[in-house]
Amino acid sequence: MLPEKAKETIARYGMLKREEKVLVAVSGGVDSVVLLEVLCLLKSEFSLELVIAHLDHGLRGKEAKEDARFVASLGKAKGVPVIREEIDVARVSKEERLSLEEAGHRVRRHFLEETAQKVGATRIALGHTLNDRAETLLFNLIRGAGPTGLVGIRPVSLPYIRPLIDTSREEILSFARLNGLAWREDRTNQDLTFSRNRIRHQIIPLLEQMNPRFLEALHRTSDLLLEEQAALETLLDRPWEEVRAFDDKGEVVFHRYQLAELSSGLMGLLLRWGIAHTRGDLQGIEKVHIDALRRLVCSSQSHGELDLPGLAVRVQNDELLLRTHKQAKACSYEFPVKLGKTEFSSLGIAIELSIKEREGSLEHLMKDGRTVEVADADQVHFPLHLRSRRPGDRFRPLGMNHEKKLKDLLSDEHIPFFKRDALPLLCDQERIIWVVGVRLSDAVRVTAQTRRVLVMGMEEGT
Repeated sequence: MLPEKAKETIARYGMLKREEKVLVAVSGGVDSVVLLEVLCLLKSEFSLELVIAHLDHGLRGKEAKEDARFVASLGKAKGVPVIREEIDVARVSKEERLSLEEAGHRVRRHFLEETAQKVGATRIALGHTLNDRAETLLFNLIRGAGPTGLVGIRPVSLPYIRPLIDTSREEILSFARLNGLAWREDRTNQDLTFSRNRIRHQIIPLLEQMNPRFLEALHRTSDLLLEEQAALETLLDRPWEEVRAFDDKGEVVFHRYQLAELSSGLMGLLLRWGIAHTRGDLQGIEKVHIDALRRLVCSSQSHGELDLPGLAVRVQNDELLLRTHKQAKACSYEFPVKLGKTEFSSLGIAIELSIKEREGSLEHLMKDGRTVEVADADQVHFPLHLRSRRPGDRFRPLGMNHEKKLKDLLSDEHIPFFKRDALPLLCDQERIIWVVGVRLSDAVRVTAQTRRVLVMGMEEGT
């Protein structure tokens, strides 16, 4: 009985605890419909709370609308709330320079994780089957994958769980028909112009002629590789900490020269791990990309750039920066700034501006050190704006009688390379007047003739 088999899979891989809220990804296809049915049957035993998530990728027009209506009616019949959303995957593919498949994968993951967070779900259940795992392994093998790719689909990669991963598609169809379940058919699943469909309909049937239990054999191979991957990741913990300089959402920075001293194999593993931390996965990353990264790390050049699938790479001296295209794009900004306090939540800071009559010493205004600066208000050309740096920016630091390149100033001030693109610059209508938290412009310095001062403060953590 399929629910019992799914229950064994859940126990085998430690997928669920009691009283968890589970977001169930339901496309309307037979796999996801059976997944929902099985979880509904196990709901009381595990004291689960279920929520359905359905995403329209904006690629299939009328059919996708009918899929959404079907899933909505399914949720109503089961008494399970449904959250639906439509996202233009083709636009994301173009903007982030990804293939449609990669963009769809990324958009779907973002939608599911964001939805799970909104509804308070601790697990996201996907309908991947034994066949899906085998197809993914073969697809990766044909493309020339390493051990990570040959794991195929992991049974658990939190918050994701796959209760049907031990179940074949034949068992899924048999259960659906026996229980009178309805589902939607995606015509593209029969299109042999897609590599994955040729693997499904042509290659696997041939291999099953040689070994009728081929799917199970490949499943065991995946599990063995998964165990080895887990052990390898444990062994990589120490070198990862040694070569990693910075790690945040959407970006990782390595100590380049320390990486260059490692063996080629260890360097490649750490670079793959860095990409996975940055992007969330290794989808579309091939050996040629890792080789290009190795060459950049070991190059004698102090500066360099690479554009990889879903990833922008930059090198400057000892810093190797990996950043998603989305994160790189977010680093470019420009906002108006008015007198008073203005919060910039995307930057995690607030800027407070006030104009005061000059009265004696200015030391009482400088109590917060470099996060506060005072300028001659009458030398500032209002209105002001806060922006990121741009190519060719020049700046005249306080105490200098000539301009210098902004990038040279940031280098002289030892501002980490990976922080420079997001560093806020307070500008008037003509120039940069304050490299926030770093240096004031000499053009707006307070002199003996100053009558009014512009007090500029920056507060972090907003």
